[in-house]
Amino acid sequence: MSIKPAGNSAFTLTEIIVVLVIVIFLMARPQIHVGLTRGQMTQALSNMKQLHLATQQMALDGKPTKDTNLGWPGDTGGTFSNWTKLLVPDYLTTNDLCKLLSAAGKVVPLGTVPTIQDTAVLAYGVSKNSDSHTVFLTTANFTNTPTGGLPLESSAKPYGNKGFVVFRQGGDGAILLPKQTGDTNIIGTYAPLLR
Repeated sequence: MSIKPAGNSAFTLTEIIVVLVIVIFLMARPQIHVGLTRGQMTQALSNMKQLHLATQQMALDGKPTKDTNLGWPGDTGGTFSNWTKLLVPDYLTTNDLCKLLSAAGKVVPLGTVPTIQDTAVLAYGVSKNSDSHTVFLTTANFTNTPTGGLPLESSAKPYGNKGFVVFRQGGDGAILLPKQTGDTNIIGTYAPLLR
C-alpha cells in the first residue's frame, strides 16, 4: 500500500526513512574506522608495555651478576637481533615475542625470531644511562629522529597516517595523532634506531 497518490512526485515516508538510515550510516562509518584503529593502537601500547617489562627485567637481572649481556639494547650491542635473542627464551617465548611485535596489518609469523623489517614495532638503543623520556619503542609507521618524528605515510604499516604509538624507557607511553610527529616534548628524546 502506497501513501502517495498516483501522479504525485513526493517521496513516501518509507523512502525518506531509508535515505536517512543510509546517510546516518555513511556519516558514522569513518568514526567506526577511527574507533577500530584507536582500539588497535591501545593493543599495541599494551604489547609495548610487555616488551618494556621483559627488557627491564633483563636489565635488572644483569645488575647483581654484572652480566653485560643482560641489559637495555644500547648496553648490549645496540642491534635489534641481539635484543630479541637476549629476550628469548629467558624472558619471553618465541611465540610471545612474535605476538608482541605484531599489530593489525603487520603480523609476525609465530615460531620465528623476526628482523626489525618484519615487525610492527621499532626499537631504539636506550641504555641504563638514558633519560626516562627517551623513546624505547614506536609503531613501525613512525620513526623517531633527533629533530622529532618523520611524517606518517598513508601506506605505512601499521595504522598508516591515522596515528602512532610511542613507549618510553621510563615505562610510560602514548597514542599520538599524526600532527604530533614533530613534537619532541610529547614524544620524548632520541636514541638511535636499532638495526
